[in-house]
Amino acid sequence: MLQLIRKDFMLHRNILVILLGVLILYLVLGAPPIWVGLVFILVLSMSTFGNDEKATINLLLNSLPFTRKEIVSSKYLSVLIYTVVITVLLYVGSLIIHGTNMEWQGIIFMTMLSLLSLSFMLPFAYQFASKYLMIAFLVLSAVYFAVVTMFVPNLNDIIREFVGTLVSLQSAIPYLMVCAVVLLVFALSWVLSIRIYEKKVF
Repeated sequence: MLQLIRKDFMLHRNILVILLGVLILYLVLGAPPIWVGLVFILVLSMSTFGNDEKATINLLLNSLPFTRKEIVSSKYLSVLIYTVVITVLLYVGSLIIHGTNMEWQGIIFMTMLSLLSLSFMLPFAYQFASKYLMIAFLVLSAVYFAVVTMFVPNLNDIIREFVGTLVSLQSAIPYLMVCAVVLLVFALSWVLSIRIYEKKVF
């Protein structure tokens, strides 16, 4: 399985370098590190996933001495590694560029929201294809816009206030509960993706 993870990093090293360079640029420009980290974790994870969806790559992977469970597990482990790497880079970058530390609440919020999003995106991509994620995103965006326009005009303010309240909490207990729930969802997503991939025919 370590060979599969190493394969991901080697095949996608150009994408990694470009995205990390853009990440540093956003930090220099003063973009909010939490949202920058969230976007980059999702983009990096799904861009590397998309390259493996080619029929020739799938045939090659399944011809190697790896089980389908190992192939999927390597992808989930890669996602965890990307999350840790980007989080560390954001923390160090904020410290060097702006002389400020990222608060632990913001770090947990960013990582948990990233893992929660990927918990739904990865099984969807295994079942259909990552290219359909864009269609799903556009549909959800249209639904969100309709809700804001017709039913809850101040929804953006409500979400912003909720996030601000959540990040400002000083007690660790709510964060531990959120982490436990998100990690459980991520684990269930992992199992679901394995089952989906095991049933696929190439």
